[in-house]
Amino acid sequence: MGERRPESVWIINLELTNACNLECVFCDHVILKKEMSIKSMDNKLLTKILSGVKEEVKDGKIYELGLVGLGEPTLDKHLMKHLDIINEYTFLFERISINSNLVSMKQKLTEVLLNSQINTYTFSVNASNRESYRKMMGMDRFNQVVDNLKYFLSQRKKKDIKARVGIQIFESDKNNLEELRAIFPPRLLAGVNLFSRKVYSKPVIQQSTELLHLHTPNGSRRYPCWDIYTRVYVDVEGNLYPCTIGNDSYRKASNLFLGNINDAALFALFNVKRNQEARERSELGKLPYPECEMCNIWSLTPNNFEWHVQKQKWVKKDKQVRAYGLKG
Repeated sequence: MGERRPESVWIINLELTNACNLECVFCDHVILKKEMSIKSMDNKLLTKILSGVKEEVKDGKIYELGLVGLGEPTLDKHLMKHLDIINEYTFLFERISINSNLVSMKQKLTEVLLNSQINTYTFSVNASNRESYRKMMGMDRFNQVVDNLKYFLSQRKKKDIKARVGIQIFESDKNNLEELRAIFPPRLLAGVNLFSRKVYSKPVIQQSTELLHLHTPNGSRRYPCWDIYTRVYVDVEGNLYPCTIGNDSYRKASNLFLGNINDAALFALFNVKRNQEARERSELGKLPYPECEMCNIWSLTPNNFEWHVQKQKWVKKDKQVRAYGLKG
């Protein structure tokens, strides 16, 4: 394969901790935690990552810095310090986002987050009632999560903070958006996006159940997954992966491991030969990585390609979009 033009990073996801406080049936954390050292990201490592990005980004901004990974970010032991560090680099990003399950979102932490530079929140309530929550999440925390969310939304409204807020549940026979909406006073939901999220396949979930509806591509021809062209995950130890499934399901032992930030710059690792060759394979209609065979998240990323009959390969469209299809 010849030399390819490097791709640009659109989204950087940082795993500030790999600790979690739930045992969700759709997550590989229950399995992976048995072999992981549970920790929070070192302050120096976070600074190294963001200062390195600053050196690489000379013009414009990266679309998003997402505080999301295999762990629950509110369990980060250094969260306040990490937010201080991130606040110094917000000029590099169009938006700073965080994904939380809300279990640990106590009042003090809510104030900390609302006073930070985070401007996009996604809250994974995941269920619309206590019973389906318990079955999905492995613990009975629904009422606690609802109370924490009510407080967050009330403080957001009181402080007139314009940050985007999304509340998600999973597509399921046991979930209903209107059931969840009815729990909250309408005034708290003004400007809040409640949505039903599609479930993509990965090692821990390969078929639909009554509890979870697995997304199916509906006969679509497999096009290149946009994640490996635009997104990079950095785990708590500085290891890089080109997609969600690499970080959340396989980790360092997999083909999806691109390298460590202590050995090379983030942008260089994103465009290492292995990932460039994966893009080339995907454009020829082949699997980018062996692990991709059981994953269908490609069909939830934008199709920014057209099939070129003469070249017998996928070719990028002139204009790319970044909207994702996890929402129903």
